[in-house]
Amino acid sequence: MSSPARTAPNRPLFGLCLLALLWSILVLQAGGFTTSIHAGMAFLDWPLSNGSVNPPGWLTEIDKFAEHSHRLAATGLGLLAIAIALAHAVLEPRRLVRRAAYALVALVVLQGVLGGLRVLLDKLNIGGDGNFKAAAFAVGHAVNAQLTIALLAFIALTHSQAWQQSAKSAPNDVRRGGIAAILLVFTVILAGAIMRQGHFTAWVSGPQEGLFIPSIGTGIVWWINFLHRSGAVLAGFAVLGFAVQLARQRFPLLRWASLVALVTFQVFLGVLSIQLPHNPHVRTVHLVVGAALFSTLCAAVALAFRREGQFADA
Repeated sequence: MSSPARTAPNRPLFGLCLLALLWSILVLQAGGFTTSIHAGMAFLDWPLSNGSVNPPGWLTEIDKFAEHSHRLAATGLGLLAIAIALAHAVLEPRRLVRRAAYALVALVVLQGVLGGLRVLLDKLNIGGDGNFKAAAFAVGHAVNAQLTIALLAFIALTHSQAWQQSAKSAPNDVRRGGIAAILLVFTVILAGAIMRQGHFTAWVSGPQEGLFIPSIGTGIVWWINFLHRSGAVLAGFAVLGFAVQLARQRFPLLRWASLVALVTFQVFLGVLSIQLPHNPHVRTVHLVVGAALFSTLCAAVALAFRREGQFADA
């Protein structure tokens, strides 16, 4: 009898996961735009907005629209995550994939809690001069969003034809290259989250501003910006190196070429963000493409491990 891992892909589950992935882009875009225009405290309460699901002014005032639309979209993603978990409990025979679906719900719930704490513990609510607690939860909220989307991408991947197809094993150096790329990209994501949520961004202040070595800022501000920018260069080379390894192993063109395209576009957006510091749309797209890159990279590494049988479905 064939193992569950080799059964035909479940199209309804695959479609549901793709729908959730597309919706998560909307959630991330709304959240990124909210942060970019500093509208995270447009409402001082949570989970309602000024005590309502339809607060006055949210369709006419940009800061209220950004924050409330993010909350509404996040609620929709939560409902989709619950639907995915229930559907997998009924239809999915593979234990690993079912557990991943349950973990998705846990991450989405955690994401909501982190977002709520970011609001409720802001200095506008608790007083004081510093805002460390709110910023810390905001960073956690930003990073957990990336992990949530990556897990969702993995679940969708397990229902794809690529996951079902058997092929030769990926060598150890390919898998190590993929893991190194994931760690480097995640470090850049973390530094970027600290920059955005802690308002540590040191963008253009004059003609001498450097692209990868900030010419403004001091102390922790300078170091976080330097880590994000220089780390992005290292992570970019790591991703490109992993893509080359995949190409040499004759992985399908789309699988490694997508990594090359995404990392190239992401570096371009990063440079554009430095040159257009007052454009929130560029920084928001930079965030969304970063999530797409991280998720695609995680999926590619999962496939490399899959080829070695590391994701056996007991």
